[in-house]
Amino acid sequence: TFQIPRPFRKLSILENVALAAHFGHMTRESDAGARSRAKDVLRLVGLPADGEARPGLLGAAGLKKLELGRALATGPALLLADETLGGLDPEEMRQAADTLRRIRDEMGITIIWVEHIMATLMRVVDRVIVLDHGEKIAEGPPRAVAEDPKVIEAYLGEKIALG
Repeated sequence: TFQIPRPFRKLSILENVALAAHFGHMTRESDAGARSRAKDVLRLVGLPADGEARPGLLGAAGLKKLELGRALATGPALLLADETLGGLDPEEMRQAADTLRRIRDEMGITIIWVEHIMATLMRVVDRVIVLDHGEKIAEGPPRAVAEDPKVIEAYLGEKIALG
């Protein structure tokens, strides 16, 4: 999924997800099968399963849910989520994180999640890899990585004596 969702504006929410289900598989799904899968996915991401509204009526959180739904409708084994939480308020962030956790746990989909909102990310993921200027500087469980001196220095700078 992408930082900036780009749905098909002239299609309904359901049609956006059904299109992904129809063409996103190695074997093409029937129209009825694609619509059924789309309805299931819409429920999973927290959008109305009838999905007849147009994407233009959705706010930032709704558009991100739609983008996630389109990705899930393709039946991925791996999901790349790029700054999924950007532009969301704290409650929307919590809901998005809960949805990604549910996708991982219930569907068994591996998620590679690029994110700058670390507090939410750290409550969801099992493992973190931190890059600094393209170089890996830390890898491991969230708490250990958050306490790693190289990570702290790279993202907060060296300690500065005040006063």
